[in-house]
Amino acid sequence: MLRAAGAFAAGYTQGKRLMPKSGLVVCLAGAVCPAALLEPGGIVLAGAGASQQLVVTGQGCRVSSLQPGVASVDPRSLIVTGRRSGVAWIQASCGAESHRVRVEVRSQPAAQLEARFSTEIVSILTIKGCNGSGCHGSPAGQNGFKLSLFGYDVEADHEMIVRGNGGRRVNLADPGQSLLLRKPLFEVRHGGGRLLTRDSEEFRTLVRWLSQGAKLESGGPRLRSLEIYPREALLTGAGAARQVAVIGRLSDGSTRDMTREVRYSTADADIARVEPGGLLRAGSWGLTTLLARGMGQVAAMRVGVRLEEPVAAATADVNFIDELTSRLQRAMNVRPAPLSSDSVFLRRVFLDCIGRPPTPDETRAFAANPDRAALVGRLLESPDYASFWTVKFEDWFRNHQLNSQGRGMGVFKDWIREWLAADLPYDRMVREILTSQGDAFLNPATAFWAPATDFMLKKFEVNRATPTVTRLFLGVRLECAECHNHPLENFTRDDFYGLSAFFARLRVKHGYGEYRRTWYLEDEGELEHPVTRKPVAPKLLGAGSPAIGESEDRRAVLAAWITSPDNPYFARATVNRIWNEYFQTGIVEPFDDLRQSNPPTNPELLDRLARYFSDSGFRLKSLHRLILTSRTYQLSSLPAEGSVNPPELERLLFARYQPRKLPAEVLLDSLSQVSGVPHAYANHPKGTRAVDVYMPDSPDPFLVTFAFPRRDILCQRSGAPTLAQILHLMNGKTIQAKVENKDNVLGAWEGLANEEVSRALYERAFARQPAAAEAAAVAAYLDAEKSAGRTRRKALEGLLWAALASKEFQINH
Repeated sequence: MLRAAGAFAAGYTQGKRLMPKSGLVVCLAGAVCPAALLEPGGIVLAGAGASQQLVVTGQGCRVSSLQPGVASVDPRSLIVTGRRSGVAWIQASCGAESHRVRVEVRSQPAAQLEARFSTEIVSILTIKGCNGSGCHGSPAGQNGFKLSLFGYDVEADHEMIVRGNGGRRVNLADPGQSLLLRKPLFEVRHGGGRLLTRDSEEFRTLVRWLSQGAKLESGGPRLRSLEIYPREALLTGAGAARQVAVIGRLSDGSTRDMTREVRYSTADADIARVEPGGLLRAGSWGLTTLLARGMGQVAAMRVGVRLEEPVAAATADVNFIDELTSRLQRAMNVRPAPLSSDSVFLRRVFLDCIGRPPTPDETRAFAANPDRAALVGRLLESPDYASFWTVKFEDWFRNHQLNSQGRGMGVFKDWIREWLAADLPYDRMVREILTSQGDAFLNPATAFWAPATDFMLKKFEVNRATPTVTRLFLGVRLECAECHNHPLENFTRDDFYGLSAFFARLRVKHGYGEYRRTWYLEDEGELEHPVTRKPVAPKLLGAGSPAIGESEDRRAVLAAWITSPDNPYFARATVNRIWNEYFQTGIVEPFDDLRQSNPPTNPELLDRLARYFSDSGFRLKSLHRLILTSRTYQLSSLPAEGSVNPPELERLLFARYQPRKLPAEVLLDSLSQVSGVPHAYANHPKGTRAVDVYMPDSPDPFLVTFAFPRRDILCQRSGAPTLAQILHLMNGKTIQAKVENKDNVLGAWEGLANEEVSRALYERAFARQPAAAEAAAVAAYLDAEKSAGRTRRKALEGLLWAALASKEFQINH
């Protein structure tokens, strides 16, 4: 949840860490701003002399220790220091309100934090690019020094660094003179340039590791987790400053102040940056993420910068989506767009929900009774809803249109459509997919495993299945952990192979003509770790190894955990994916990259949507209805009049609808519907929509031109326009055939007056009535064509072609 965060526009004395002279407590998105908040809590100092940075949120706060003999606090820098063993309470008094944190001081001296090669050192090598493919991580290495790509082979890397070339890279007697340090310091010529400075956190970590013997693993206290405070900060005015505090929690139960030992970075340094010592300073208007990295751990906080106090007026909220989005918009002083007109909403929701524009009859019916909620309800019960969203699920489940998939993709498409039409619980659908086995024609859900199969070797490959499962159902991009530890998150190779072990006994056998495939489970079989060469036990992501019976299907255990209402990933990943379809931006962005170091722009909104989805029995229609009936979805795509909102901030805060190109199938179906000429598909009856076509061989050339995906990999469709698309609309055979077809809609328009033609055209193509200027332009064009000696039919063809090739037709806005 985006909680309270202090924002102090001024008051810091240059070069000193001082309490603000004056400040204003503001909330980024929290419903209630605490009048006094002192952080972090749970401080356990190892002994006398150990310290911890504190941060306070509140107005006119005074911070003091209630037991100064045990722990004292500097009221200016807010650093608490242990004096003797015992327990002390540090209190922030902010007017009539106060808040305390407990500080325990132990009797032992502060432990020297052990540096671990497998996490801390490899993390430094990764962040600095040393083990990348363009440097020492290349197949041949660089100048005799070869590292595994992104540190996937920890033992080999340690051997190369410590013992390679006679151990020339380390100097245990004088760690600071080690070649491992002098090269990136550029004290010795280095092809990679200067990568370290002697005052950097990375340099200190490397020296500590060398001083501790440059061991592969160490037995001392280790950093278990890293936390940054405040969790969110909202700064008002360029140059506004805010102290942050970073606390490390160690394996021996103590804590360590790491405020000045971590590496800070922001996703957008123009919006905010961190000065040495953890002073956060505002730049330009916007939202960004601050990351603190140290010792193989990462912590994140959201940072908002606004240039002045809010002046945005409150809006009429329809449901909790509007409440939570408008709250953040007001905090960031972003003016949302006005509500879209009825005609714009009508066309938009038809295209977004059922994948086609409204017909003239549907347009007139809605104009007579513009009940938006009722319209959404009718669309969700339409067969077109299931057909359109089936295409999206085919993209996600990689029901690919290649010969290797065979005819099984057709039954899988039907299976998905039936699930969506019946609105069966999504968690049941996922469990059925993950535990599927048998003949693909008798159990279509098994087609989900086809893209993870090497059909040349006729072998199922678990390393292809694992990333698909984690991205689709957990929202986690785990691909890189197959070869190396995740560079941006605390996921390791062990996590990847622990999940992969759930699929280790799944096998496939092929029938005649490659069309019949049967998936089955072996009674035994283990996944071998590529480094240790030992069997890997199934392990849930961040949840340990579950107890699994010898005859139990491991996949059923995984499926039950993934779809559990208590799973922190499943519901969030699903609602964020659906949200992205409607807003072209996830609450977490990218939408399938949920991780600690990539927090949501609006965490409370994501949590509420996930809880709503779970409480509704994981029914997708209920989620669609909630989003589509919200004011947030129904906003105009045009900014508010006089708005100076940064476009990127409007996108992240969902302050207006984001226009987008029509998907390939929707565009082709729209061309057919508006022209009145169905598109012909081989082996399909006349009138078949593109979204309903089975394509076991090659899709229609028009679809390919307009970014229809191969579905052999898990990726988004491209929304970027291409020259081929432009040419296809200008003079392509598809649109030409529909415009010139003698049986198209123009036959009914030839006898109409110019004014009636303009109404019929705009109603059919754009689901609205023409403006006076547009109607006049149509009439002028038709009169000019008549004066030039062209037939009424030819004039109408030009008019229809212009409408079908227009930006308004091709864009959903």
